[in-house]
Amino acid sequence: MEARPVYLSRHDRIEAHFLTSFIALVIARLLAYRLDNKYSIKKLAESLNAMAYSFVEQNIYVGDFAGEITVDLKEKLKLDLDHKYMTYEEIRKLIATTKKHSPPAS
Repeated sequence: MEARPVYLSRHDRIEAHFLTSFIALVIARLLAYRLDNKYSIKKLAESLNAMAYSFVEQNIYVGDFAGEITVDLKEKLKLDLDHKYMTYEEIRKLIATTKKHSPPAS
């Protein structure tokens, strides 16, 4: 992951940028933890950026991703990533299922 200078002068925007960056880091660290720290955050970010569904035709999308990390995501986070073709509604249900399987806050 790369960083670049951020030129902000308003206090509220500086705080918003810090909060957004901090939340992204927390999410990345939690994901790495849930995957038993098997992958670096950089590797996770690259894999997640590569995950996508491409529009095929009316309400049909195809998943164009696969790899070791997606297999681990399926096992550890109970994500069903085996469907090659999915409708928009199936993708939304998949995201909702992911939220339901999140660990409770301690």
